[in-house]
Amino acid sequence: MRRASSVGLLVAAWLVTRGLVVWLLRGRHSWVEGDLAYYAASLGSLDALGPGRALVEYPLPGVVVVAVPWLLAEVFASAEAYDEVVLVLSLGADAAFTVLLAAHARTSGRTPVTVWLLAVPLLGATTYARFDLVPGLLAGAGLLLAARRPGVAAVSLALATGLKLWPALVLPALAVPQWSRRVVVVVVAAVGAVLATATVAVAGWDRLVSPLTWQAERGLQLESVAATPAVLVWAFAPGQHAVGFTEHNAFEVAGPGVGELLLVAQVLTLMAVVGLLVLWGAALRRGDRVGPATVAWMSLAAVGAFMVTSKVLSPQYLLWLLPLAAAATAVSPQRSLRAWAGVLLVATGLTQVVFPELYGHLTRDGELTRAVVVVLAVRNALLVALVVWAAVAAVRGVSAAGRSPASRRGLRGTTPAPAVAGRPTAT
Repeated sequence: MRRASSVGLLVAAWLVTRGLVVWLLRGRHSWVEGDLAYYAASLGSLDALGPGRALVEYPLPGVVVVAVPWLLAEVFASAEAYDEVVLVLSLGADAAFTVLLAAHARTSGRTPVTVWLLAVPLLGATTYARFDLVPGLLAGAGLLLAARRPGVAAVSLALATGLKLWPALVLPALAVPQWSRRVVVVVVAAVGAVLATATVAVAGWDRLVSPLTWQAERGLQLESVAATPAVLVWAFAPGQHAVGFTEHNAFEVAGPGVGELLLVAQVLTLMAVVGLLVLWGAALRRGDRVGPATVAWMSLAAVGAFMVTSKVLSPQYLLWLLPLAAAATAVSPQRSLRAWAGVLLVATGLTQVVFPELYGHLTRDGELTRAVVVVLAVRNALLVALVVWAAVAAVRGVSAAGRSPASRRGLRGTTPAPAVAGRPTAT
């Protein structure tokens, strides 16, 4: 009886929260579907452009994903059906991830499901109007399944990487446990090779690196952490800086000091890469002594560091962290992970205030411009704090694993039992 009641409560909560998001998407925030119109227009020109020049900012497997609802819409002979098909498929993917989280409730409690139930309405209409939902859910599923089904987890994360590249930042953490490292490496290499070979065969070598080239050519996006000083000056001391929509389909800030801010972002990105390489190397050496909580912290720190040091930070990038955060609270009972997820939810709510609720006041001077810029600055400060928090926790976890009795004695030949979600082995 209790289980039936819990299931009924979960279904009701999911329907209410998702109904709210659909209402926003079909109402006051319907304009966020502009990206879907862009996808549809690009896919409609595919015959003329060819796969090598269509949606080059995304890996080719990602283009295939956005093309699936477009092909289904063609079946209905209606271009307008594209938005509806995307919405239905997005709801289906969201529901599947919710069920996956709920399946871990016996060992992790209700926190993971609660985090995800709140995450979607806090981000709002953006959730179902952006392609990033799919790789985000795949990455979250990969972290969630890593301890019990490492092969399936590796497939999920490898596919996610093929769709949007950033999930590659989670792969080193997935390969930390020695007992599952071989299967993870083999599966990721096999899936990666298939996707890369298919891309080259269909669209050529240039298409393999086009997302990186596109990213390198971009300016300083308005919502990025690095842009915050310039945006504050633009809002509170207008006249020196300008905000405009660029050919990269984003609003960017230009003016004095922007070049230096871009350089700072590049330096910080390089420092983050070096730091992550050191952390990953230490974790890989410690292997099975690194517990599931530390694996989760490493994943959150890596993805978060890429977000806050990048010159680009679109609102949908929160979909990179939110599924991972929900999964992290499932793989470990640490209270600090739950608290981290709670702060992320606050940052997510602030993100919706900025975009789409008050975005017009951010991109042009208006009566609420200063207020929304302050909200953006607070959101960015929270994201930076979350990254530092995750990085410190990851370093502490890896260090503690290195100080374990087994490591001090230098024991070899022992194979610790695999970590099970909700039962951390060391940290």
